[in-house]
Amino acid sequence: MSVQSNILLNKIITRVVKMGASCLHLDVGSKPVIRVDQKLSPMEEESVITREFLEDVMLMLLSKEEQQVFAKEKSLVVTHTFEGDIRFKVHFSFQRQTPSLLFTYISNVIGDPETLGLSREFIDLMNRKNGLIIVAGYHGSGRTSTVFSLLNYLNKTSSKYILTLERPIECVLTSKKSIIEQREIGRDSDSFLSALKFSKEGDVDIVALSEVENIEVLESIFGLIESGRLVIVVTEAESVSDALAKLVKLAPEKDSGKIKDTLANVLLGAVVQQLLPRRGGGEVTVMEILISNSAAKVLIKEGRFAQITSIIQTSRDEGMRSLDQALLELVKTGEVDYRDALEIAINKTDFQVVAQKFDITN
Repeated sequence: MSVQSNILLNKIITRVVKMGASCLHLDVGSKPVIRVDQKLSPMEEESVITREFLEDVMLMLLSKEEQQVFAKEKSLVVTHTFEGDIRFKVHFSFQRQTPSLLFTYISNVIGDPETLGLSREFIDLMNRKNGLIIVAGYHGSGRTSTVFSLLNYLNKTSSKYILTLERPIECVLTSKKSIIEQREIGRDSDSFLSALKFSKEGDVDIVALSEVENIEVLESIFGLIESGRLVIVVTEAESVSDALAKLVKLAPEKDSGKIKDTLANVLLGAVVQQLLPRRGGGEVTVMEILISNSAAKVLIKEGRFAQITSIIQTSRDEGMRSLDQALLELVKTGEVDYRDALEIAINKTDFQVVAQKFDITN
């Protein structure tokens, strides 16, 4: 990589962090674009990105092996630490046959679970000996931060052996009361499946996975739980019911009944989150929380996932909270704007009715 390109990239990265941006887009023929408080805007003072510059960046950030993988697969995700211990997850792809890079900022500050918005009852699930915890949301929702917040909580309060299986490793945890081992799939282990099989024979208490890619991995997770381990999985979903349904859909139709039964038996809880712009600047996390109970287990076994929301709405004393309930609370306290909340509300009609009742639609 040329010295000039190196200086330019570090300059851009430094400005991105100072401006509080969560993402940086670099595309040939456009100026750098950043996302701040959910809004995209170009960095007008920077030059238009050239193909030569992006090719230099690729040489700087990717090893020779990774360059070969990118050339073959046409997409790749890695993490990189810049000067000043600034860490980003970097998505490499192509658009119109030219390189396209997305940088997602990884904060080195791990928040407290309650500060993020998790209920005490959900946090206490981390003290269970075995079972499944689901943390879901879409890209940029902060779901990885939530997982690491939970793991760090346990790291500070309990003596456990914690294993993370990630692709790639994002936040780096330091062992405190617990022992923490982080394995990157593709580097430290060939696959999630092989890593799970190995961990089943090891002295591991808790395993966290950054994705569940197929039914074989899900069944291996179930086996690990049945052997007495606590497992946390990250997945993409817009609601708790959606997260559960998507896990079941990994299985062939003939096996879905068995998967639903096992999921109902091992599930401890699930949280699905989104980020909203905070009034006055910044972002706030909105969470839907399920703590599995007998009613939820019945619905999961019968595949009636859409009715899970009703269980959540009527079980607040158990530490549950629906997305719309969480949104209403944030609007009532003035943390988020009513219009922003309405945009992501699940039941928009009911949300509007309740909001009008509390006179919080302005």
